[in-house]
Amino acid sequence: MFSEAKGRGRESHDARVMQVPIERLVPCGPGAEWAVLPGDGQTLVYWVFEAPQCGDLPMHRHPETQSGYVLEGEMVLKYEDGTEQQLRTGDFYSIESGVAHGASVDRRVVLLDIYAPPRPDYEARYRFMTQAKRGSRGGSRVSAVIQ
Repeated sequence: MFSEAKGRGRESHDARVMQVPIERLVPCGPGAEWAVLPGDGQTLVYWVFEAPQCGDLPMHRHPETQSGYVLEGEMVLKYEDGTEQQLRTGDFYSIESGVAHGASVDRRVVLLDIYAPPRPDYEARYRFMTQAKRGSRGGSRVSAVIQ
């Protein structure tokens, strides 16, 4: 799913860039697309949020630790206690298990998140959505999408 951009070779870590083929991205909400890669002990999620369609991501919490990297753009990460963190291209962030958080997206932002332990709910939802996407290209009709 994720591919290595051509660089000076496999031994050069700074020459590698993770890319997600456009056909692997599926819509997951208004102004939002994602690609999910299950892993051993974690789930990797590539997110693309487009403003203004995406708008604010509501406060939520989950038992998994969420660590991420801003690949492109910027957003404001908001916490339940009222603190905010401005994130821009190249910034890392980490959200502890159970901490309520949300975000404001005023322009396009692309993120790479790692959830640990894994998010089987995301993995199952993504599988369903990719099957629905493939089916819609083949003329099949999907009447519902998991929210």
